Amino acid sequence: MRNDSSILKKAFIDSLPVLMGYSTMGFAAGVLMAAKADVPFAPVWGFLTAATFVSGTLSFAIVPLIAQSAPLASVAMLTLAINFRYAFYGFSMLGKWKNIPLAKKLYLIQMLTDENYALETACTLQDGKRHESYCLKLSAFNHFYWVAGCTAGCAAVCALERALSPERIKAATNGIEFAMVALFLVILTDQIKGFLGHGR
Repeated sequence: MRNDSSILKKAFIDSLPVLMGYSTMGFAAGVLMAAKADVPFAPVWGFLTAATFVSGTLSFAIVPLIAQSAPLASVAMLTLAINFRYAFYGFSMLGKWKNIPLAKKLYLIQMLTDENYALETACTLQDGKRHESYCLKLSAFNHFYWVAGCTAGCAAVCALERALSPERIKAATNGIEFAMVALFLVILTDQIKGFLGHGR
């Protein structure tokens, strides 16, 4: 029991930086979904899409396809193109996840985002069971942050629609699509600064 609580605490503390990113980016994705995808019951859509996949890039890119009622094949191709890199993450985790039951392994695979991968590979827990527990708890925390952010973003737009017209909300949310690009630029800049700093 003590081991479980210590692993839970470690997973929660490690997930806090992800909370900052997932809640804000998830909120932005939810706002975009509710404002521009033209779907009924937007918070339900926000919840279902966030619960089904945790991919910031896909969450932003899929909105125009939903708005245009694009064929399922187009959505599938976009999903494959954006998330293909995760397959390589999965290959590197095969050894660590070898003895994990299939249902848990499938969840970990679905949750293998950039942030989860970085934290799980940096984890120093040597015992297989403890590492499995850590990965599952970390994934659950980060999944919750993403779902909560997306759902809250959709709900916020729905609340605003009582006071503002949909056209005004759409106009006010123009440019939010570039939030993900801005995040990547910040990360890239930080990485370059770190690289140059180590080179000195």
